[in-house]
Amino acid sequence: MYRRALASIPESRPRHQRGLTLIELMIALAIGLLIVAAMSVLLAGGSQSRREIEMSADVNENGRYALDVLSRELSQTGFYGSLVKPTAATTRIPADMPAATAMCLTGVANLDTWKDSLTYNVLGLGSAAGANIDADPSCIERKAGTDALFIQRASTCVVGAPNCPAESNADAYLQVSECGTEYSATPMVLGRGGTGSSTFTLQTKTCAGTPAPKRKLVRRIYYISAANALSYQDIPLSGALPAPVVLVENIEQLQIEYAFDTGTPADGTPDVFAAAPDPLAVPPTDWTQVIGVRIWLLARSSDPSRYTKNAASFVLGGDTTVSVAANSAGNPKRRAYSTYISFVTPKARSES
Repeated sequence: MYRRALASIPESRPRHQRGLTLIELMIALAIGLLIVAAMSVLLAGGSQSRREIEMSADVNENGRYALDVLSRELSQTGFYGSLVKPTAATTRIPADMPAATAMCLTGVANLDTWKDSLTYNVLGLGSAAGANIDADPSCIERKAGTDALFIQRASTCVVGAPNCPAESNADAYLQVSECGTEYSATPMVLGRGGTGSSTFTLQTKTCAGTPAPKRKLVRRIYYISAANALSYQDIPLSGALPAPVVLVENIEQLQIEYAFDTGTPADGTPDVFAAAPDPLAVPPTDWTQVIGVRIWLLARSSDPSRYTKNAASFVLGGDTTVSVAANSAGNPKRRAYSTYISFVTPKARSES
């Protein structure tokens, strides 16, 4: 029985297994290559789109940040602590000297000139058609065809206050009297840092001999460098210029119009907007009447874009147009920004 059962079980034979033919393999490889190529195109397109979006975001961020920085910095122009209104012994800074030269004056011998210059909150350097109308000052390297702005103000912190830099003999300091009877005779002192009570003799409102606070005098020029960076250069009393400070990179153009309050009496409202004072205007304008500025900036990307191959023009202010030539390889992305910045303290003085 057992043997018969075993004999009745059929023998298992190995089946014949067929592989892919050469034609089938080639078809599969072709389909795979088509899928890989399609995915590569999608990935490359996505990467390029992401790069374009990042460039647009960088241009937008640089332009808006530059306006924000200038708004915060320039709004303090003409602030001299509790000084009601600066007065000067001369009518210019200094008499018959070009503005560019006056901006870069240093040295203790020029302290009186600095003091007289406090009536001027700003001085400007103009440009047009890719060139500089006003001579470049010796203390900065300005990009051709861009404007520059020199401002003066006192530091917002007083010497000795927490987080305020220590007094330095390389800088000038402003002390304003808070003692009523003293203020009417000697409202302010401008002197070299480190000279102590021998120079800074003014008193607080108690008039009891307590020294009034001192503030560092900030003399600063804002400009576009040859490397397309919004920068500023501080002008110390010592004459040893510190390194320029880069505020925002990839800013290639700066144009400025000044707001003049020419009313009689002044009322803190701009009556004239112009790129520079006009002594022949009716009424004539001068730098002491500036109470604010209109700023135009042109921001750019650091790399070219395939979508900016055509020629383009950007209008910055009333009489300045920046033209970009066509480029088959692409130009950097560009965007223009503008704002008005009011000088808080000079405007308040005009209103009073």
